[in-house]
Amino acid sequence: MRSTARPRLSVRVGAAPVPALVEGVPASLEPALRDWIFETAAQGRQEVRHVLIRLDLELPRSYLNQYQRELREREAELAELTAQWEAESSMREEKAYVPGRPSVPMPPDPHVRFLAYGTEPEILWDVVDDLLSVLCSEPLPPETLPIVARWHSGARRTKRIIEPLNRLLVESRSVYEVAPDRRGLQRRMEEGLSEAFATAADSAESSGYPAARRHLERARDKLFAVHADASGAYVDLIRAVEAVACPMFLPRNPLPTLGRVRDHLRDAGAKYECVLTDKSGTQGTTTGVVAMLTDLWEGHGDRHAGGPREVPVSQEAGEAALSIATALVTLFSRRAVRLRPVGRPGA
Repeated sequence: MRSTARPRLSVRVGAAPVPALVEGVPASLEPALRDWIFETAAQGRQEVRHVLIRLDLELPRSYLNQYQRELREREAELAELTAQWEAESSMREEKAYVPGRPSVPMPPDPHVRFLAYGTEPEILWDVVDDLLSVLCSEPLPPETLPIVARWHSGARRTKRIIEPLNRLLVESRSVYEVAPDRRGLQRRMEEGLSEAFATAADSAESSGYPAARRHLERARDKLFAVHADASGAYVDLIRAVEAVACPMFLPRNPLPTLGRVRDHLRDAGAKYECVLTDKSGTQGTTTGVVAMLTDLWEGHGDRHAGGPREVPVSQEAGEAALSIATALVTLFSRRAVRLRPVGRPGA
C-alpha cells in the first residue's frame, strides 16, 4: 500500500492545484469508514459498550428491538433447517455421509451496529480513535524475533485493523493519521516539519538532553491530537528548549527560564558566536537566535490569565511555535551557538 495517495491526473499535469487536507468526514469517505468501524468493533464486542460510555452515547431502544426480532427469526430459521436435516438424516443409509448440523449466524450486536451506523458523522473520528486505543497494541520491540512477531496475536490483530484504515486516511486526504504507537489518531504533521521534529528529538537525545526529547514528544502529542491542545503544547515546547538552553547558558542560575536565556544571549552577545558566517566569513552573532527565542517566549499569549493581553494559542500559532522550538533545540544540541574563543574578534 502506498504511504501517500497517488495524485489525480489533473494535479500531476499541473491543470489543478494540490487539494488541501480534509477536516471532518467527507461524504465520499463516510460509508467506507462506517464499514471499517463495524468490522473493527465486531472484533472487540466486549469493549464496545465501554466505548459508548466514554463517548456518552446511549443505545436507542430501536436497535435492541431489531436485535431481538432478528434473534427470533434466526431461531425459527435454525429450527426449520434442523428439522429438514433430521428428516434427511433418518432416510440415509447407515454408512452414508451425513453433513453436519445446520447453523445460522448470529445477528450483529446492536451496540456494534449502532456505533458504526447510528452515530453522527461529527463524532466518527472520536469513535475511530477510541477503538484504536482499546483494540490495538503498540509496535513490538525491534529485537523481537520474526517468528514471535508473526504469531503475536495482538500484533496480528493490530495489523488487520490498521492497514485498511491507513488506506482510507491516505486516499481521502484526511488531516488525521494513525499515531506512531498505533493506539489512536493524530493530526497529520507536514512532512518537512516531521523531519525537523525527528532531527531535533534525536539531536537532544544524543547530546545528553533526554528531557528535551520528552517535552517535544509531549508537545507533538498535544498539538496533533484529535482534540488538539495548542496551549498545553506550547508549554511543553518552551520546556523543551529550556531543557537544553538553561544548563548550557545559565548553569549557575537557580531559577533559569527561557526569557532569561534570551536576555543573557542578547546582553552578553559578544561572548558568543554562531556557526553561520557573514559575507566576510566572520563567525555570526546571536542576533538571529535571540529573535527566535523572543518570538517563542513572547508568543505564548495565554501563559498568564486575566489580563487584557491574554490571547488563546491557535493551532496555527502552535505549529509555528513547534517549528521554532525544533530549530532551537537542534541548534543548541549541536552547539551551533557557543562561546567565542578568546582572541577572536567579536561582533
